[in-house]
Amino acid sequence: MIGPGVHPIEHVSTSPIFLTGRNVLGRNISSHEQPPPQRVRIGNDVWIGLDAKISSGVIIGDGAIVGMGSVVTKDVEPYAVVGGVPAHLLRYRFDKDTIRSLLEIRWWDLKDDQLALHAEFFSDPRRYLRDHHKL
Repeated sequence: MIGPGVHPIEHVSTSPIFLTGRNVLGRNISSHEQPPPQRVRIGNDVWIGLDAKISSGVIIGDGAIVGMGSVVTKDVEPYAVVGGVPAHLLRYRFDKDTIRSLLEIRWWDLKDDQLALHAEFFSDPRRYLRDHHKL
């Protein structure tokens, strides 16, 4: 589930019947404006596990992993592995220099034929990065 509805907690009630627009209850008894939706942004090559829930407005960085069943309420850094309720940092997939290099080269923007030239090194990020710089 990604970016479910926003419920303004500063109002007397968080029920959507007090907001304008359609809602799951099918009725409105007030005309307070709904807060604008906050988009969830999911980076490139992100893995989101089964039954994860991501709050509105959260940014999931490139290469991140969200563990199954996690509840993500805050931004996730690139190449971070998060899990739990609420989700918290478990570890990073790679060291800082490898992460920086992967973000710089943006391999996900390469065409398939370019990726195929170096695909054999995808199981070894450092080797891939060394080989990539020869392009």
